[in-house]
Amino acid sequence: MDIGIDLGGSHIGVGIIEDGNLISTVDKFFSKEDRENIEVAILKNIEELINRISFENNLSLDKINKIGVASPGTITNGHIISWNLNLKNFDLQSKLIEKYNKPVKIRNDGKCAALAEKKYGSMKNYNDCVFINIGTGIGGAAFIGGKLLEPKRYSGFEFGHITLVKDGIQCTCGKKGCFERYASIKALKDKITNTLNIDGTDISGQYLREEIMVKYHKQLEKDINEFIDYLRIGVCNLIDIFEPEVVCFGGSFSYYEGHPVLNNLIEEIDKKGSRFNEGKTEIVTANLKNDAGIIGSVIDF
Repeated sequence: MDIGIDLGGSHIGVGIIEDGNLISTVDKFFSKEDRENIEVAILKNIEELINRISFENNLSLDKINKIGVASPGTITNGHIISWNLNLKNFDLQSKLIEKYNKPVKIRNDGKCAALAEKKYGSMKNYNDCVFINIGTGIGGAAFIGGKLLEPKRYSGFEFGHITLVKDGIQCTCGKKGCFERYASIKALKDKITNTLNIDGTDISGQYLREEIMVKYHKQLEKDINEFIDYLRIGVCNLIDIFEPEVVCFGGSFSYYEGHPVLNNLIEEIDKKGSRFNEGKTEIVTANLKNDAGIIGSVIDF
């Protein structure tokens, strides 16, 4: 059995994985105090959650083969080089090896989710694939000939930081006009709540998708169409670069399967003139949904 760890902007999740199956999970949200000393909080909460899930499943640590970590941000040689939670060059891999005396690997969370979908999910029957993780931001990965493309320097494939609009909206990365500032679920939510003049703080993705966007469809038609168009431009750019057999949407956007937004996006991608070549590219959503990152964290050590 393996331990998978999913680091998020608001919480940490820990799971037990066996042969690609998620056996059990536990998680914990960061407190305000945690955010003020995030490195200490990450290590403390990981230890607490591993102890808890081991106890709940009557699992001794000597039965654990390896530990994988899916983390946002730029990852190099086990270090979180940068992440929006004020993490800089945090050597999480070495600290976990020292603590648990197990093989440990840390990867960008988009790459982990992509590996899970390639091995067990929606991309397993394809060789050339692009995985686009859309949620708070946009990340992803690409496979050519069935092999994950991995740069030697940094984790790469920061799809969300492709410049979509010259001198556009300021991004937290320091650039302007980044793809994720126009086509992430957060960008869509911010635009919709601003149009409706409502507080979006406690609005879940499901409520936004299934209630608000349905009830206020006419008022939101312009916002939704702009979101689809920005997403089309970014996705078609990636298709032109990688020429994949399939594009798989993960993250929160994977829950838009069958939704008019995704259906309309697919229609726009398939229109003549959207892409350089007109060959058919399959568009699918992630089978493993939000579990993909934690499952993929322990693949291919």
